[in-house]
Amino acid sequence: MPEELVEAQIVDFGKLKEIYSDILYYENYKSILKKTGGIDPPPPQSLRALPFSGRRIGPLSLIITGNMIKIKEIGAIVKPTKEGNPVYAIVDFSQGIKVLLAYEEESPIVGIDLGIRHLFTIVAIINHGKLYKVKYVGDKKMLDIFSKYLGESQGLVYLNDIRERVRKPVIETVKFLEELKPKVIAIEDLRLYEAKVGKGLRAIQEILEEELFKRGMKVRRLDPRGTSKICSRCGYKKGEVLGSIFVCPSCGYKADRDFNAAYNLALKCYYTC
Repeated sequence: MPEELVEAQIVDFGKLKEIYSDILYYENYKSILKKTGGIDPPPPQSLRALPFSGRRIGPLSLIITGNMIKIKEIGAIVKPTKEGNPVYAIVDFSQGIKVLLAYEEESPIVGIDLGIRHLFTIVAIINHGKLYKVKYVGDKKMLDIFSKYLGESQGLVYLNDIRERVRKPVIETVKFLEELKPKVIAIEDLRLYEAKVGKGLRAIQEILEEELFKRGMKVRRLDPRGTSKICSRCGYKKGEVLGSIFVCPSCGYKADRDFNAAYNLALKCYYTC
Protein backbone atom coordinates (compact mmCIF):
# COMPACT_ATOMS: atom_id res chain seq x y z
CA MET A 1 0.00 0.00 0.00
CA PRO A 2 1.43 3.44 -0.85
CA GLU A 3 2.52 5.68 2.02
CA GLU A 4 2.66 9.44 2.44
CA LEU A 5 5.42 11.14 4.47
CA VAL A 6 4.24 14.24 6.35
CA GLU A 7 6.50 16.49 8.42
CA ALA A 8 5.56 16.69 12.11
CA GLN A 9 6.20 19.44 14.68
CA ILE A 10 9.01 18.53 17.08
CA VAL A 11 8.02 19.12 20.73
CA ASP A 12 10.93 17.33 22.43
CA PHE A 13 14.13 16.48 20.54
CA GLY A 14 15.10 13.56 22.76
CA LYS A 15 18.36 12.20 21.30
CA LEU A 16 17.89 13.90 17.91
CA LYS A 17 20.42 16.69 18.42
CA GLU A 18 23.03 14.23 19.67
CA ILE A 19 22.43 11.97 16.65
CA TYR A 20 22.63 14.93 14.26
CA SER A 21 25.97 16.00 15.75
CA ASP A 22 27.28 12.44 15.44
CA ILE A 23 26.20 12.22 11.77
CA LEU A 24 28.03 15.46 10.90
CA TYR A 25 31.16 14.28 12.75
CA TYR A 26 30.99 10.87 11.06
CA GLU A 27 30.67 12.39 7.58
CA ASN A 28 33.64 14.74 8.17
CA TYR A 29 35.74 11.91 9.56
CA LYS A 30 34.98 9.69 6.54
CA SER A 31 35.87 12.55 4.19
CA ILE A 32 39.27 13.01 5.84
CA LEU A 33 40.03 9.28 5.75
CA LYS A 34 39.02 9.08 2.09
CA LYS A 35 41.55 11.78 1.18
CA THR A 36 44.32 9.86 2.96
CA GLY A 37 43.33 6.50 1.48
CA GLY A 38 41.87 5.10 4.69
CA ILE A 39 38.86 2.79 4.98
CA ASP A 40 35.46 3.92 6.22
CA PRO A 41 35.23 3.92 10.02
CA PRO A 42 32.36 2.22 11.87
CA PRO A 43 29.41 4.53 12.61
CA PRO A 44 29.22 6.21 16.03
CA GLN A 45 27.68 4.32 18.93
CA SER A 46 24.48 6.38 18.79
CA LEU A 47 23.75 5.15 15.25
CA ARG A 48 24.69 1.47 15.50
CA ALA A 49 21.35 0.32 16.88
CA LEU A 50 19.31 2.43 14.43
CA PRO A 51 18.29 1.84 10.79
CA PHE A 52 20.74 4.42 9.44
CA SER A 53 21.34 5.35 5.79
CA GLY A 54 23.08 8.54 4.70
CA ARG A 55 21.36 11.38 6.52
CA ARG A 56 18.20 9.45 7.33
CA ILE A 57 17.24 7.10 10.13
CA GLY A 58 14.16 4.93 10.10
CA PRO A 59 11.67 3.45 9.96
CA LEU A 60 11.25 4.05 13.70
CA SER A 61 8.54 2.75 16.02
CA LEU A 62 5.86 5.04 17.44
CA ILE A 63 3.98 5.32 20.72
CA ILE A 64 0.77 7.32 20.20
CA THR A 65 -0.59 9.09 23.29
CA GLY A 66 -3.47 11.43 22.60
CA ASN A 67 -2.39 14.15 20.18
CA MET A 68 1.32 13.53 20.75
CA ILE A 69 3.59 10.83 19.36
CA LYS A 70 6.75 9.51 20.96
CA ILE A 71 9.43 8.00 18.74
CA LYS A 72 10.42 4.93 20.71
CA GLU A 73 14.07 4.42 19.73
CA ILE A 74 15.19 8.03 20.23
CA GLY A 75 12.82 9.42 22.85
CA ALA A 76 11.70 12.37 20.72
CA ILE A 77 8.13 13.65 20.96
CA VAL A 78 6.30 15.18 17.99
CA LYS A 79 2.92 16.66 17.24
CA PRO A 80 1.38 15.39 13.98
CA THR A 81 0.14 17.87 11.38
CA LYS A 82 -2.17 15.37 9.68
CA GLU A 83 -5.19 13.50 10.99
CA GLY A 84 -5.03 9.74 11.39
CA ASN A 85 -2.56 7.34 12.94
CA PRO A 86 0.90 7.14 11.31
CA VAL A 87 2.60 3.75 11.03
CA TYR A 88 6.25 4.77 11.54
CA ALA A 89 8.65 7.73 11.54
CA ILE A 90 11.63 8.75 9.43
CA VAL A 91 14.10 11.38 10.65
CA ASP A 92 15.77 13.40 7.89
CA PHE A 93 18.98 15.27 8.71
CA SER A 94 19.75 16.54 5.18
CA GLN A 95 18.71 20.11 6.07
CA GLY A 96 18.63 20.37 9.81
CA ILE A 97 16.35 17.98 11.71
CA LYS A 98 12.97 16.95 10.31
CA VAL A 99 10.68 14.22 11.58
CA LEU A 100 8.48 12.68 8.89
CA LEU A 101 5.51 10.52 9.83
CA ALA A 102 4.37 7.84 7.38
CA TYR A 103 0.64 7.39 6.78
CA GLU A 104 -0.91 4.56 4.82
CA GLU A 105 -2.78 5.80 1.79
CA GLU A 106 -5.76 4.14 0.17
CA SER A 107 -5.21 1.67 -2.64
CA PRO A 108 -5.04 3.47 -5.99
CA ILE A 109 -7.71 3.61 -8.64
CA VAL A 110 -6.29 3.05 -12.13
CA GLY A 111 -7.53 4.32 -15.49
CA ILE A 112 -6.18 2.79 -18.71
CA ASP A 113 -6.56 4.43 -22.10
CA LEU A 114 -5.98 2.19 -25.14
CA GLY A 115 -4.47 3.51 -28.34
CA ILE A 116 -1.80 2.94 -30.97
CA ARG A 117 0.71 5.69 -30.24
CA HIS A 118 0.65 4.50 -26.63
CA LEU A 119 -0.87 1.04 -26.48
CA PHE A 120 -1.64 1.51 -22.81
CA THR A 121 -1.60 4.80 -20.91
CA ILE A 122 -1.89 3.96 -17.21
CA VAL A 123 -2.83 6.60 -14.65
CA ALA A 124 -3.14 5.74 -10.95
CA ILE A 125 -4.80 8.14 -8.50
CA ILE A 126 -5.29 8.25 -4.72
CA ASN A 127 -6.87 10.58 -2.16
CA HIS A 128 -9.72 12.16 -4.14
CA GLY A 129 -7.95 12.32 -7.47
CA LYS A 130 -4.34 13.03 -6.48
CA LEU A 131 -2.01 11.76 -9.20
CA TYR A 132 0.01 8.81 -7.89
CA LYS A 133 1.77 7.08 -10.79
CA VAL A 134 1.80 7.18 -14.60
CA LYS A 135 3.16 4.72 -17.13
CA TYR A 136 3.12 4.57 -20.93
CA VAL A 137 3.47 1.18 -22.59
CA GLY A 138 3.92 1.03 -26.35
CA ASP A 139 5.33 -0.73 -29.40
CA LYS A 140 6.78 1.39 -32.19
CA LYS A 141 5.95 -1.20 -34.86
CA MET A 142 2.32 -1.53 -33.81
CA LEU A 143 1.36 1.66 -35.65
CA ASP A 144 2.59 0.19 -38.95
CA ILE A 145 0.78 -3.11 -38.38
CA PHE A 146 -2.41 -1.34 -37.32
CA SER A 147 -2.29 0.90 -40.41
CA LYS A 148 -2.05 -2.18 -42.63
CA TYR A 149 -4.96 -3.73 -40.75
CA LEU A 150 -7.10 -0.64 -41.39
CA GLY A 151 -6.05 -0.49 -45.05
CA GLU A 152 -7.14 -4.06 -45.87
CA SER A 153 -10.77 -4.85 -46.62
CA GLN A 154 -10.69 -7.82 -44.25
CA GLY A 155 -7.42 -7.38 -42.36
CA LEU A 156 -7.67 -10.71 -40.53
CA VAL A 157 -3.99 -11.54 -41.06
CA TYR A 158 -2.91 -8.23 -39.57
CA LEU A 159 -5.42 -8.60 -36.74
CA ASN A 160 -3.68 -11.84 -35.77
CA ASP A 161 -0.33 -10.02 -35.97
CA ILE A 162 -1.73 -7.38 -33.60
CA ARG A 163 -2.81 -10.07 -31.13
CA GLU A 164 0.62 -11.69 -31.16
CA ARG A 165 2.61 -8.48 -30.94
CA VAL A 166 0.58 -7.03 -28.08
CA ARG A 167 1.30 -9.89 -25.68
CA LYS A 168 4.67 -8.54 -24.53
CA PRO A 169 3.32 -5.01 -23.78
CA VAL A 170 0.38 -6.63 -21.98
CA ILE A 171 2.71 -8.53 -19.66
CA GLU A 172 4.68 -5.32 -18.99
CA THR A 173 1.42 -3.56 -18.13
CA VAL A 174 0.19 -6.33 -15.87
CA LYS A 175 3.47 -6.45 -13.93
CA PHE A 176 3.23 -2.71 -13.32
CA LEU A 177 -0.36 -3.09 -12.12
CA GLU A 178 0.59 -5.94 -9.78
CA GLU A 179 3.09 -3.63 -8.11
CA LEU A 180 0.42 -0.93 -7.72
CA LYS A 181 -2.14 -3.32 -6.17
CA PRO A 182 -5.06 -1.18 -7.38
CA LYS A 183 -8.48 -1.26 -5.81
CA VAL A 184 -10.09 -1.27 -9.26
CA ILE A 185 -8.98 -0.76 -12.87
CA ALA A 186 -11.14 1.35 -15.18
CA ILE A 187 -10.84 0.63 -18.90
CA GLU A 188 -12.72 1.81 -21.94
CA ASP A 189 -15.78 -0.19 -22.98
CA LEU A 190 -14.77 -0.64 -26.61
CA ARG A 191 -17.85 -2.76 -27.29
CA LEU A 192 -19.56 0.58 -27.90
CA TYR A 193 -17.49 1.09 -31.06
CA GLU A 194 -18.38 -0.91 -34.18
CA ALA A 195 -15.90 0.81 -36.51
CA LYS A 196 -12.88 -1.15 -37.68
CA VAL A 197 -10.46 0.76 -35.47
CA GLY A 198 -12.64 -0.08 -32.47
CA LYS A 199 -12.56 -3.78 -33.32
CA GLY A 200 -8.78 -3.68 -33.60
CA LEU A 201 -8.39 -2.00 -30.22
CA ARG A 202 -10.93 -4.42 -28.76
CA ALA A 203 -8.69 -7.33 -29.76
CA ILE A 204 -5.91 -5.70 -27.73
CA GLN A 205 -8.22 -5.04 -24.82
CA GLU A 206 -9.45 -8.64 -24.69
CA ILE A 207 -5.90 -9.93 -24.21
CA LEU A 208 -5.25 -7.38 -21.45
CA GLU A 209 -8.51 -8.25 -19.69
CA GLU A 210 -7.73 -11.95 -19.87
CA GLU A 211 -4.43 -11.42 -18.05
CA LEU A 212 -6.02 -9.14 -15.46
CA PHE A 213 -8.80 -11.62 -14.73
CA LYS A 214 -6.25 -14.43 -14.33
CA ARG A 215 -4.66 -12.43 -11.52
CA GLY A 216 -7.94 -11.64 -9.82
CA MET A 217 -7.84 -7.91 -10.50
CA LYS A 218 -11.12 -6.00 -10.41
CA VAL A 219 -11.93 -4.39 -13.78
CA ARG A 220 -14.71 -1.98 -14.66
CA ARG A 221 -15.60 -1.04 -18.24
CA LEU A 222 -16.60 2.61 -18.59
CA ASP A 223 -18.06 4.56 -21.49
CA PRO A 224 -15.00 6.18 -23.14
CA ARG A 225 -16.95 8.76 -25.13
CA GLY A 226 -15.83 12.27 -24.24
CA THR A 227 -12.92 11.23 -22.01
CA SER A 228 -10.40 12.79 -24.42
CA LYS A 229 -12.24 16.14 -24.45
CA ILE A 230 -13.02 16.58 -20.74
CA CYS A 231 -10.37 18.53 -18.85
CA SER A 232 -8.99 16.28 -16.10
CA ARG A 233 -7.89 19.39 -14.18
CA CYS A 234 -11.00 21.62 -14.12
CA GLY A 235 -13.75 19.39 -15.57
CA TYR A 236 -14.53 21.59 -18.59
CA LYS A 237 -16.34 19.36 -21.09
CA LYS A 238 -15.41 20.94 -24.42
CA GLY A 239 -11.63 20.76 -24.51
CA GLU A 240 -9.70 20.67 -27.78
CA VAL A 241 -7.60 17.80 -29.05
CA LEU A 242 -4.78 19.03 -31.28
CA GLY A 243 -2.99 15.96 -32.59
CA SER A 244 -1.51 14.24 -29.55
CA ILE A 245 -2.16 17.18 -27.20
CA PHE A 246 -5.23 18.07 -25.14
CA VAL A 247 -5.82 21.79 -24.54
CA CYS A 248 -8.44 23.22 -22.19
CA PRO A 249 -9.82 26.62 -23.36
CA SER A 250 -11.21 27.23 -19.87
CA CYS A 251 -8.19 26.83 -17.56
CA GLY A 252 -5.37 26.63 -20.12
CA TYR A 253 -4.32 23.12 -19.08
CA LYS A 254 -2.26 21.16 -21.65
CA ALA A 255 -1.48 17.46 -21.51
CA ASP A 256 -0.92 14.36 -23.61
CA ARG A 257 -4.36 13.41 -24.93
CA ASP A 258 -3.96 9.76 -23.86
CA PHE A 259 -2.90 10.81 -20.36
CA ASN A 260 -5.89 13.14 -20.08
CA ALA A 261 -8.26 10.35 -21.16
CA ALA A 262 -6.76 7.79 -18.75
CA TYR A 263 -6.88 10.32 -15.91
CA ASN A 264 -10.56 10.98 -16.65
CA LEU A 265 -11.32 7.25 -16.58
CA ALA A 266 -9.60 6.95 -13.20
CA LEU A 267 -11.47 9.99 -11.83
CA LYS A 268 -14.83 8.73 -13.09
CA CYS A 269 -14.24 5.35 -11.52
CA TYR A 270 -13.06 6.90 -8.25
CA TYR A 271 -16.44 8.53 -7.77
CA THR A 272 -18.75 5.98 -9.41
CA CYS A 273 -17.24 2.48 -9.26
